[in-house]
Amino acid sequence: MKSPVRPTVACFIGFLVAASTALGYHYVYVHAPPLEAGEAFMAAMESGDPARVARAVVVSAGPGVDDLREATPQEVRRLIDAGFERGRILDQRKREGRTRSYHYLVYREPDGQVYALVATRHTDGYRVVIPEDPMSEGRLYLWDYTWTG
Repeated sequence: MKSPVRPTVACFIGFLVAASTALGYHYVYVHAPPLEAGEAFMAAMESGDPARVARAVVVSAGPGVDDLREATPQEVRRLIDAGFERGRILDQRKREGRTRSYHYLVYREPDGQVYALVATRHTDGYRVVIPEDPMSEGRLYLWDYTWTG
């Protein structure tokens, strides 16, 4: 009579190693780049350096439009002149567009209002997407976001 097969401690450890490797890969290649783009944008805005801000952003005509373009020097200057107060990224939600994926970084302003910083892959990595027509009074870089949960 054959004895029942029992998982050994080595199998359990092997499973944990494989699962943690998969989760680490998922975080590093899926979640981290948009978050890093959001952090780079906030650091650039705090520095007030137009060149850094220009490297951190792209402009979109609207939330359903996949065509992106580089920000003009006037748009970068207007963005910097509007002022910046660092908020906090609370969560990340992904939306698939026709030609690209958009990562909505759920962003809470210092006054408690919740908006979205939108990040997407562009030619040289992830960048924050700025709306061509501002959606928030005084916060030209934020998108409307409905907080659910």
